[in-house]
Order: sequence, then structure tokens, then C-alpha cells
Amino acid sequence: MIAPRPGWSARCLAGAAFLALTLGLASPAEAGLISGIQKIVGGIFQLPLSTLVGTFTGPPLLGTAMGAVNGLVSGTGMVLGGALEVTGAGVSLAKMVAPYVLPFVF
Repeated sequence: MIAPRPGWSARCLAGAAFLALTLGLASPAEAGLISGIQKIVGGIFQLPLSTLVGTFTGPPLLGTAMGAVNGLVSGTGMVLGGALEVTGAGVSLAKMVAPYVLPFVF
């Protein structure tokens, strides 16, 4: 049986940690961008979804109306919150990318 060289497991662990950090984990700015896009898309579908839920679970006409109002308010909040989150992430990403882009602009 061939014994592994000393330090082999430490190099494997360091290589695995390097791959996980470079490929697997997103920066907070990228995570904020994805989260903001998810909120915007969810907010767009909130109005029809809440209207259907109100129609099927509430009283005949009042449930539909309250579901639509609920969907409008929550959908608007989700879209605005997502837009602000995307804007904040965009500013953060622009600060990271600016040193690499500015030499090509000027």
C-alpha cells in the first residue's frame, strides 16, 4: 500500500476551500442583486395571485376585491423594495468594477 505524502490532506483541504470561495459563494452585492430581481418578479405576480386566493378563500365578491387590494399593496411594496435593493447592489458592484473599466473609458 502506498502511503500519502505528508501535507497531502492539508493541500486538498486548501484547494477545496479555494474552489468553494472562488466559485461557490456570491458576494453580498451579487446576492443583493439576485434578491432584488426575485422581489421584483414576485411583486409582478402578487396581484393576480392574491386576487385568485381572495376569490377562492373569501366571500364571493368581497374576497376578490380584498384580494386585489392586498395584491396591489403588497406587490407595489415588493417591486419598490426590489428596485431599491437592485439599485444598492448596482452601486456596490459599480464601485468594485470601476477601477477596471475607467482605464478603458479615458
